[in-house]
Amino acid sequence: MKTLRLSICLYAVFCFQTLFAQEEMGNGFLFTEFQQGTVVFKNGQRTSANLNYNMLHKEMLFKDHESNIMALANVTNIFVVIIEGRRFFPVSTSGTFYEEINAGNGSFFVQYKANVVSEGKEVGYGGRSQTSAVTSLGHIKDGDRYVKLASSEKFSLKREYFYYIKTGNTFKTFYSAKTLGKLFKGQAAKIEQFAKDHSINFSKIEDISKIVEYAYSIKI
Repeated sequence: MKTLRLSICLYAVFCFQTLFAQEEMGNGFLFTEFQQGTVVFKNGQRTSANLNYNMLHKEMLFKDHESNIMALANVTNIFVVIIEGRRFFPVSTSGTFYEEINAGNGSFFVQYKANVVSEGKEVGYGGRSQTSAVTSLGHIKDGDRYVKLASSEKFSLKREYFYYIKTGNTFKTFYSAKTLGKLFKGQAAKIEQFAKDHSINFSKIEDISKIVEYAYSIKI
């Protein structure tokens, strides 16, 4: 495959740096390391790059030849990004990507998000007091850098998954057997029964694959 030179569609938007301690925060990336992947443009051109997805900023990132981490720009010109055989599609001009996952005769999409949450402040004797129960604090930026909110407070990343079925050009969300059933008219009762019979956990992508595959298999 011919590798094209990164052009105006792949330029430096920002250098990704963080002041959070890695052992406390993680890095907000979907993959533990940058992976060799391919950016496919709508005009048919392709380019290879080391890629990763930032769940905090909801941006697809790449490493340049000097190992600087930057965001893909002009995402409206991109058709799909392929990483480790996984397909990510741009869904907004801001840079958000959804992963498409095949499920039998159809597919569904996953949006990956991460939020900074407080694990509590130190209150003495090694204890911590929760500032609020699993409440997202967001992330505070100083220019292009993250700034820790308080030295006495420990933060971590909370991952969240959002699921969609694509109908035409519209992404319709679902988060339960009931909401999924509404997207497959006439099959809601069967889908809800399948979820009960197979103990479908909507926080597990592998379980989502099972129930979506079933929904497509009974689709009229």
